[in-house]
Amino acid sequence: MIKAFIDDLQLIRLESTDYIYDIHIQGYEITWYKNDGDNQYFKSNIDLKLHEVDHIYINHHRYPLHIGLVTLHKSFDKKYRYDGPLGAVYTKTHTDFYVYSPVAKEIYCMVDGATYEMTYLEGGAYHVRVQGDLEGKSYAYNVRLVDTFQIANDPYTIASNLDSSVIIDMDKLEPQFHDHVTLKKYTDAVIYEGMIRDLTIDLDVPNKGTFLGVTEYSETLKSSVLEYIKNLGVTHFQVLPVYDFYGVDDVNKDELYNWGYNPMQYFAIEGWLSNNPSDPYSRINEFRKVVDKAHEIGLAVNMDVVYNHVYERALFPYDYFVPGYFYRHDKNFQQTHSAFLENDVETTNYMVRRLIVDSLVHFVKHYKVDGFRFDLMGLMDVDTMNQIAIELKKLNPNIMLYGEGWNMDNALPKSKRSNMNNQAMMPAIGHFNDFYRNLLKGELHTKELGYATGSKEKLEDVLKALKGSPHIFNTPNKSLNYVECHDNMTLFDTLHFNYKDKKIKHVYQDLANHIIAISQGIPFYHAGQEMYRSKDGVENSYKSPDSINMVKWENFSSIKKLRQLLKIRKSYKVYRHSDYNEDVRAEIHSGYILYSLKSNTYTLDHYIKNDFNEIKIPLDGKLIFGSKNVKTLDNEILINKPGVYIIKRK
Repeated sequence: MIKAFIDDLQLIRLESTDYIYDIHIQGYEITWYKNDGDNQYFKSNIDLKLHEVDHIYINHHRYPLHIGLVTLHKSFDKKYRYDGPLGAVYTKTHTDFYVYSPVAKEIYCMVDGATYEMTYLEGGAYHVRVQGDLEGKSYAYNVRLVDTFQIANDPYTIASNLDSSVIIDMDKLEPQFHDHVTLKKYTDAVIYEGMIRDLTIDLDVPNKGTFLGVTEYSETLKSSVLEYIKNLGVTHFQVLPVYDFYGVDDVNKDELYNWGYNPMQYFAIEGWLSNNPSDPYSRINEFRKVVDKAHEIGLAVNMDVVYNHVYERALFPYDYFVPGYFYRHDKNFQQTHSAFLENDVETTNYMVRRLIVDSLVHFVKHYKVDGFRFDLMGLMDVDTMNQIAIELKKLNPNIMLYGEGWNMDNALPKSKRSNMNNQAMMPAIGHFNDFYRNLLKGELHTKELGYATGSKEKLEDVLKALKGSPHIFNTPNKSLNYVECHDNMTLFDTLHFNYKDKKIKHVYQDLANHIIAISQGIPFYHAGQEMYRSKDGVENSYKSPDSINMVKWENFSSIKKLRQLLKIRKSYKVYRHSDYNEDVRAEIHSGYILYSLKSNTYTLDHYIKNDFNEIKIPLDGKLIFGSKNVKTLDNEILINKPGVYIIKRK
């Protein structure tokens, strides 16, 4: 049986060793090009019209002409670029439907049981206008690529119920009264990362585990979760994914748990986190309310987004419209799996990049989101990240953009990878600083101590970390300083490798939290980190039950010191430099590190120690902060516990 494929705009491949004496497509001149193993290649005199050509005649027999490697070539990406509307564009009198598919032969839009034939547009999209007020109606597409039809959801779906994409009237959304939070420079930010469900599932609020839960008053906190976060001294609340994702049950919410790194729909809101997931308006309004309530108290909201992979290729709709185009392939056209899920996203392709940018724009325009954290950002390309920054800054000059810039091997040229090695090429993008994390926290798999957990090694590196890691970045604005986040073990759990006394573990956790607060760069805290959060030693709790993942609101005694220190950080500009300068100094002394920040009118001397040995330090100014209690002796201070101790002098 001969199989025929379109492998490039003018190239046809036959999987057959049979002698071909006649081959033709009406309207084209087809000639032999070469044989290669069990494949024979033929060329067309002109580019094939991919939305029309669905069969080929070979030796007087008709065969379906399948979509082969054509969508993987840059020639395809360059030719088929569509800049018009996409998705369902609603008005009260009609709705326009647009979907990108240069290779589909037919597409029908199905709305509430009715079917409408779509028309091909220049650039590779299909369109149909359906008359009438379609608000609240479900819709999908029926797509024929070659000789069969397949029902597919709209990749630009902005609203969902439990089963379908839904047409909504954006003018009917509940209003947001408060605008974006101002951010002059990244180093003015303090980020607090939390999963919506984790923050309230064990808290005394009416709507536990949902968007509304973080806005509601808790007697335990004497405030809402949002107010607690703000009052801690945080400027930006980073939420784990809230777009529609796989791995949970929207109705039976306690049946399954998932962090949300399984993208289903990039523009729609997740129903599992909604109080009423069957109502698409409720999903949207509830998250809009979270953002608006945060803005009301001056707290920004950043979204965690995942564009390096999808959950499963077969479950994401893009292949039903443009097979292969959405995914990254190596030079041999084999699909890559640098994210270890065999569906890396090809961010360099024009329409893929457009979907990424469009979805981010959607959340800035319609939800007033203040920033984005990019999962495995090192698998994305530099040009895409810079384009994101350009487009989002048009909408909000204060937008905050950062991600995991790990140097992971992938099919991109090294110069195009959005990792820390290329940070200078991305002026508006921050990076999680794993040098900082490993240095302070220690190495998880070798169970080695870090500086903040008692190690005396690598003290010279600690000085670099305090200064904002100038050996890695060209500005402190790019260094996200952290010791734990949602993945990997919490700091408290790693401390258990070396310490059994809970009090000692608390002291070291406080030390880490306090060093983060005073370092040059951007402080980043994981929800509950300030209260010694434990996940019972589970390293990757992405689908562990609530008993592992929930924030246990306890150990409030530790919060007072961190709140005090973050207030000091906000009060003194010397903590928030956006460049590296000589007024930030750090030295190694016997028993401590002296970290000094100088201004024109004052100097802040930070005595940082990580052991329980007793030391004396000169009191030549005013002690404005101490991680632990100290004894004052004439002009000296006696310190016998790990911590940060700050003396202000003129």
